[in-house]
Amino acid sequence: MDRSGRSVLKKEPKGTSSMTTAARATRFAPVHRNTLKDQSYSELRRALVTGRFQPGEHVTVKLLAEQLGSGIMPVREAVQRLVAEGALVNLPSGRVCVPSLTRAEFDEIIEIRMLLEPHCCRKAAIAMTDAIFAEISEGQARLRAAAAGENPEAALWANHQYHFGIYRQAGSRQMLALIESVWLRFGPMMTHSQAGGEGAQDYMDAELKTQEELLAALAAHDGARSAKLMAIIIQRTARWYHKSYPFAEDVEEF
Repeated sequence: MDRSGRSVLKKEPKGTSSMTTAARATRFAPVHRNTLKDQSYSELRRALVTGRFQPGEHVTVKLLAEQLGSGIMPVREAVQRLVAEGALVNLPSGRVCVPSLTRAEFDEIIEIRMLLEPHCCRKAAIAMTDAIFAEISEGQARLRAAAAGENPEAALWANHQYHFGIYRQAGSRQMLALIESVWLRFGPMMTHSQAGGEGAQDYMDAELKTQEELLAALAAHDGARSAKLMAIIIQRTARWYHKSYPFAEDVEEF
């Protein structure tokens, strides 16, 4: 207060506010979105959808950490996230297991795919741009080249990229997340189509032909035909796996 009793605010030195803000900012380390945990999770997801792990295969967090060149904690957190999504199963021994699907579980996955993926194709066709179509076309070319080679993992990853290039264009994050979770369950058994069994080549040739027809429908912004062709792809997959895949008879007890 001054001598008359009035309150007087003490002025801070010029620049104090900015100095305080700068000092406060130094208390926090830069935030990096792509942490070791996220990297581990992404790599394990890719391994599952490309058949690097087989249905029924048991692994340990320690082994996964060694293979990923990461620490135990990031991998453990990534594994538990995949367990929550149903892509892996915790075992009493401390190991984790890639679940084997029964025929009934597979049929449920097909049912979900039939509900979601043709719908996404319809939306993607309507919203398709030249730039996105070029990316999807390049993905199809990589898929055809990989399918003709001797690298099943490359072929499965190219197939995954082709499909999800389309689904992302639908513009629905929640639907995309649902489809991704279904593919995580289905992915490990897809190596069966690359194993050269009876009818496998005919199945793959038919898939590639229909995928090229789907590209033409997407280019024409034909949503109805795009949805129909995706439904054909999924239904053909279901028929072939029903005929050739050795499904688990019952849900396994771990």
